[in-house]
Amino acid sequence: MKKNRVLVASVFLFTCLSLISASACAPQVQPPQQQAKVLKLGCIMPFSGPAAMYGERGRQITDILIELINEDGGVKIGQDTYKVELYWGDDQFAPAPAAAAARKLIYDDGVIAILGYIGPGFSALSPVTNPEKVILICRTGGVIYDPVRDPYVIFGSPTGEVTLNQALAAMQAHPDLHTLAWTGNMDDRRISEPAFKLVDTRLEKEFGIKSLRIYYPVGTTNFTPYLTKMAEQGAEVIFAGATILEVALMAKQRKEMGLKWPIVHTSDNLVDILFSIAGKDGAQGIMGNRNAPWELKKVQVAQKYLDLSQRMLARYEHKYGKALDNYGPFSMVITHLSQYIECAQKAGTTDPDVMMKTFKGGTFDSFLGRYTYSGSKTYGAPVVFGYPCAMGEIKGDKEEYIGEYPLTNADMWYDYLNP
Repeated sequence: MKKNRVLVASVFLFTCLSLISASACAPQVQPPQQQAKVLKLGCIMPFSGPAAMYGERGRQITDILIELINEDGGVKIGQDTYKVELYWGDDQFAPAPAAAAARKLIYDDGVIAILGYIGPGFSALSPVTNPEKVILICRTGGVIYDPVRDPYVIFGSPTGEVTLNQALAAMQAHPDLHTLAWTGNMDDRRISEPAFKLVDTRLEKEFGIKSLRIYYPVGTTNFTPYLTKMAEQGAEVIFAGATILEVALMAKQRKEMGLKWPIVHTSDNLVDILFSIAGKDGAQGIMGNRNAPWELKKVQVAQKYLDLSQRMLARYEHKYGKALDNYGPFSMVITHLSQYIECAQKAGTTDPDVMMKTFKGGTFDSFLGRYTYSGSKTYGAPVVFGYPCAMGEIKGDKEEYIGEYPLTNADMWYDYLNP
């Protein structure tokens, strides 16, 4: 009897030890870790057609920015962390393809915002994005905006308003020159004609800049007759509302005529294209948009964006074997991306209705400095972002920063033209 009790006890003890051992060896169940969500954003740019060069260059550096954001752990919005996915659409720099690209991005890719749009198809694009509550961040140039019809639109780049500020930045870089010849195609002239007299009068009165205006037909490639008229009227600087190809041809023919005027234009200086058409000598003195965050003097850029910019430049050079030579993306899609993320973080959500309330009249940092959304007089709602209006000039083998005249809000020139 006693032996049986000992045997039972021994078996019990052995069983307990076996269970304890098995428990110790068994894999431990960990509490589930929070998975990063995905923030799906779209960008529509030209990858074919007459402006394809801008789309390709914009995509290269923007993809690097997305890589770095995700390597740093993504974006914290409210209680959630997001990895960023950016989907691209080609608008061919035309309205119908822009609308088609938007539909694909929204319905096939599931994006919740579209950024970086620079094309002429706002009137075709907005009817696609607004009903779906997809926030559209674009430029103001060529836009007819209705705040009731377009409740989910943000103008991240007020390109329709920067022309005069860019002209002032260029003229202040050449204080010995005082006569500015405005040129462009005649269609553009008809659109802007009512404002010319007020602009010219105030430029001369307030800045000592005399204006003359000589325009050419759409499709012009021989600018010699128009350059001759400018010379006869005493031009010292040209401001061209023109494509990069027209600027290059104008510069080439200017040199052939023995003229050395600086040529200003609102777009970015694509140095390789200008050199290939105008030649290195002919391209000297061309001034264009140059919003490089690390160069800005009058606009204060947050340190986090300056640091990120330098990492982007280093990654680009490592990836492509050359230094980044065009900073146009910082004026559009890169800054639009920073605007969207800043707003979502401030709102604590990606809900479009909450974000639009946060956007309007809100103040945010970006790659182009800190600005408050404004533009109530111009657009009927405070939805327009500021802009440094920094300019660069081709000197020798490269383009150099020459100055800036910041546009702090879209109502600046509204007030200027409505004294």
